[in-house]
Amino acid sequence: MKETLQIKNYGFTLIELLVAMSVFIVIAIISGEFIIMGFRSTTFEAEQETAVRNARRGMEIMVKEIRGANNSERGDYPLATIEEDNLVYYSDVNDDGYMEKVRYFLDGSSLKKIVTLPGTDKNYNSQEATTTISKYVTNQNERIFTYRDSNYAETNNINDVRLINIKLKINVTPERVPSDYDIETDVNLRNLKDNL
Repeated sequence: MKETLQIKNYGFTLIELLVAMSVFIVIAIISGEFIIMGFRSTTFEAEQETAVRNARRGMEIMVKEIRGANNSERGDYPLATIEEDNLVYYSDVNDDGYMEKVRYFLDGSSLKKIVTLPGTDKNYNSQEATTTISKYVTNQNERIFTYRDSNYAETNNINDVRLINIKLKINVTPERVPSDYDIETDVNLRNLKDNL
């Protein structure tokens, strides 16, 4: 009897190899996209949380300082300018016993504060110190400051203002979801109360 030797080929054909590599590449691309999206989402959430925390901290400072609005060192009325995104008033913000001139205003997407110390002749012409209170403010067409009288009616008369509503919209990337985060508060002007 004659024995025949059969050789069996174990392996992949070129077509099988190409199909397997294609499937592997598609799976790798899809997995990579999920990882990148997850990383972007986590980064955005951390940045947004930091921006909101800073805005809240800035809002607390604003409330404390605006609440203490008082006559200037020259005797000027506590409020000097009341506009939708610009507020100028006098308050002792550094607890030195003198009323500083304080201005809050929107500069691009940053809410800034300028403090001017009273000069020797109390004219508020001395050097100004500017700080950023909050970044990523996206109020655009919505006002930051709304002024109300003692009946809580909106007013533009500077002598009737007894309460100031402050509203900030914060968003690190306005072109992407989620939408803006709103921070809002009311400030009673302690030294202008007329209901005592």
